Amino acid sequence: MPDFENQQNSYEGRQVPMDLDAERCLLGSILRDPDVMGEAIMIIKDESFFYLEKHQLIWTALCTLNRNVTPIDLVTLAAELETMNKLSLVGGREYLFELMESVASSANASWHIELLRKKATLRKLIKSSSAVIKNAMDPAAVPDEVLQDAERDIFAIADDQIRDSLKPIQNFVTPLLERLNNRKDGITGIRTGITELDELTNGLQKSDLIILAARPGVGKTSFALTIAANAAINFQQNVAFFSLEMDGVQLAQRLLCSQAQIDQSKLRNGYLNSDEKKKLIAAVTPIQKAPLYVDDNADLGIMELMSKARQLKRKGKLDLLIIDYLQLMKTGKEENRAVAIGAISRGLKILAKEMQIPVIALAQLSRKVEEKGRERPQLSDLRESGSIEQDADMVWFVERKFVQTHREEDKHTAELIVAKHRNGSVKDIPMTFIPEYTTFYDAAPEGDGGGEAYAYDDASDMGPTDFGSY
Repeated sequence: MPDFENQQNSYEGRQVPMDLDAERCLLGSILRDPDVMGEAIMIIKDESFFYLEKHQLIWTALCTLNRNVTPIDLVTLAAELETMNKLSLVGGREYLFELMESVASSANASWHIELLRKKATLRKLIKSSSAVIKNAMDPAAVPDEVLQDAERDIFAIADDQIRDSLKPIQNFVTPLLERLNNRKDGITGIRTGITELDELTNGLQKSDLIILAARPGVGKTSFALTIAANAAINFQQNVAFFSLEMDGVQLAQRLLCSQAQIDQSKLRNGYLNSDEKKKLIAAVTPIQKAPLYVDDNADLGIMELMSKARQLKRKGKLDLLIIDYLQLMKTGKEENRAVAIGAISRGLKILAKEMQIPVIALAQLSRKVEEKGRERPQLSDLRESGSIEQDADMVWFVERKFVQTHREEDKHTAELIVAKHRNGSVKDIPMTFIPEYTTFYDAAPEGDGGGEAYAYDDASDMGPTDFGSY
């Protein structure tokens, strides 16, 4: 019989974290009081929580008995181990009897379970760290991939410390009631500021991947920035905006003009009238105080994005993540573009679930939508990969007639087509677009002429603007 007691128990000359007495006491407690198994199995996810191999075999047998609703005692455990051809390996019936006799009662079982959890966590960290060192030493190692694997493994270990999938129903009812009490007008998620969209979705929900798509020049970035501004400035939600196409200064300029309702061309030229100067200065402070974070790295990859998102989440500074746009992201590997885009969309969905936040990813539509006779975009128009549609919980299309017609009466009209909504209905939502501010609003009431409600002051220019410390 192998000598399990003398198996490798050191790492670089130091003893590996373990407590064999706690292992024996827990197994003995289960044999003495089978009800302990119910408590243990909620914390001990697998046999690796036990260090000694024969204890791992005994735990596996106990789990089989529990799964088959077979009473647990010395006889049934010995029989199961014999079925597994492992009874002699664990020391026979004599060792099982020794385990039961090693404890007088199961009173301290909870303490033993927690001790095993802590020791197992430390061993997992050692194993994960060793793998990181091994991978990093590989001459062919890609640093970003090694870092991503390390981060994923460490997060998985950390997640095990807090995850308990079996909970009393009140554990779920209490946060539900808090969410319902805190909601306004039926909104439970993050508000976009577009009333009809918020009513349809009840706000952007945790773990949802939302694809926002359109052809170039229609207003994807403008609509995404409208949502980001409304969520961060008006509702104080932590928003991270990753822009692969536009630099941070350009985004700040759009945001400033949108909040101040000032024509962008006037700001670029530097000539504003006195009222516009006042509005611009008044808009600065709310923007500066908003929990909005911008990353304008044009060379962003999915692994780097996930790493940065995790950092923000650890700091409690991430409620909504926006990526502009999906097809510009790197995968870090040379492969078929459709496969690469599919890997990115899947990664974003995993990120949304892991972080428990809504993720909005902008995407390009294929040129098919520009064909004559095509009235509206379709899900099949998403460029390069059907995986985008499959992974998405919602797909939105931004439409502006003016882009095709160039008619003055279409200048301020826009539409958001909710083409896919996994947890609700689809709908076409009318909106108002003010091109001078590159901002979307709720649709103007019937009878209002397009953007008249948002008209700006055309008083005479007052000369180049000086904002002092701003």
